[in-house]
Amino acid sequence: MIFRAGYKYKKAGIMLIDLRPDTQRQGVLFGADPDRARSVRAMAALDSLNERFGRDTVHLGSAGLVRRWAMLSENRTPRYTTNWQELPKALAH
Repeated sequence: MIFRAGYKYKKAGIMLIDLRPDTQRQGVLFGADPDRARSVRAMAALDSLNERFGRDTVHLGSAGLVRRWAMLSENRTPRYTTNWQELPKALAH
């Protein structure tokens, strides 16, 4: 229905896995359970710094220094935050 001749299309997909409420998490099989409260505080501090000084100003060392990919957004609708009908939906069963 949305196909138009003369445009180049690229096949893409999104996988949403392991979606669950923040109150549920996988237990640790080997080793000690990490301190959840400390981890939450650390992530809040990272988010706060990135919000204040710009995206990706501070990140975890395990994330690496080189960004390996970037979202291709040239075909994104210009109304992606203002039109509720164009927002993607993720449903859990």
